[in-house]
Amino acid sequence: MEKRSNLNVMVVFKGIHSSDSVKDYANDRIAKVSKHLHEMTNCHFTFLTERTDSVAQLHVVAGDFDARAEARGENLFSAIDEVTDKILHQSRKHKEKVTDHKKREKVDVFLEERDSDNGNIE
Repeated sequence: MEKRSNLNVMVVFKGIHSSDSVKDYANDRIAKVSKHLHEMTNCHFTFLTERTDSVAQLHVVAGDFDARAEARGENLFSAIDEVTDKILHQSRKHKEKVTDHKKREKVDVFLEERDSDNGNIE
């Protein structure tokens, strides 16, 4: 049985015409981020243009993980790449903090037990 994450993606275009190819590309790129998070609840893309730059904003909420990122590029596809890479970096960092914290607790308990065992030998 394959466990699938609950991935809700909302895409908003501000001041530009919506495009199915951009929506599909954004969904494909956010799938990479969902691999690092156990429960993906909400993902919100906002696309707009400012002067000559295309801007992609992304807000991801998954359990105790909440991240926002913004990227600018020559076109929407490069901005989507950059913004998803930023969120991917944030999610990896969050995952490392959570798993490192648990490992550190185990190591501390192990060291305390070892020190107490050494004290009994003397």
